[in-house]
Amino acid sequence: MNVKVTSVDTGPEELYAQAPFTARVLRQIPGPDRPDYLLAELSQPLTWSRGTSQVPVSHLVLCTRWVGGVVKPGATHIPINIAYVVDSSVLNDAMLDFAKCFYSAFGTADVTV
Repeated sequence: MNVKVTSVDTGPEELYAQAPFTARVLRQIPGPDRPDYLLAELSQPLTWSRGTSQVPVSHLVLCTRWVGGVVKPGATHIPINIAYVVDSSVLNDAMLDFAKCFYSAFGTADVTV
């Protein structure tokens, strides 16, 4: 399943210029507050301005903005939360650790197979 972030509502300035962007969902991962986070690999890295550095971001954590929302193929204009993965060990974890990601933005996404 692929998620195309079509727009960013609230987020860092550099992210607006990089939208739209696409990520392939690797798997669902439960978090401490809800069970439906998605780990996703970007088709092309994003650039994150972190202080005076430009950091490449290759993976995201995504979820619907509201608990109970569903990310499924064919869905369009889904309000989502976007976080950058800052510690790649989260890709192998059984549960999402918020310390391994950086919440970055609200956005809107479309989902394809």
